[in-house]
Amino acid sequence: MRRGAGARFLGSYVNKIDAKGRLATPAAFRRVLDLATENVIYCLPSTEEPCLECGGDEFVDYLFSMVEDLDPYSEKRIALERAVATQLTPVNTDPEGRINLPEHLRNHAQLNGQALFAGHIRSFQIWNPELFAGPLDAAKKAANEARRSLKNPRLNGGAE
Repeated sequence: MRRGAGARFLGSYVNKIDAKGRLATPAAFRRVLDLATENVIYCLPSTEEPCLECGGDEFVDYLFSMVEDLDPYSEKRIALERAVATQLTPVNTDPEGRINLPEHLRNHAQLNGQALFAGHIRSFQIWNPELFAGPLDAAKKAANEARRSLKNPRLNGGAE
């Protein structure tokens, strides 16, 4: 399994939130984050859904690079910069990879006792498990339609 830069967040995992409010990051995600060298996870409340968008330094760099590609004085860029810069929260991990999400993040994701970590390739999301079924079903339906438009890279000039 790849670690650190270039690795991907795959799969979904449900973990309990303990009595002290700590939440264990799944081992597969800890390997991608490479928490041995960087003991922080960045969390951002989703602007569309009751979940948190999370990742490590690579996620933050990717997010900022997309924002920086917009016209510097466009309303979209200003809004994204404001929303991201004021809400992106670094959350430290303990040696076991546990995090203690601040109350405003727990409230946004409506977490209460359990949290679902959902891989999102370059990032991951944290959901209330009870709220994830509907968005997952919608994603499966959209993905079924989207896969029909995928192209085989080998047939389109890609390497063999």
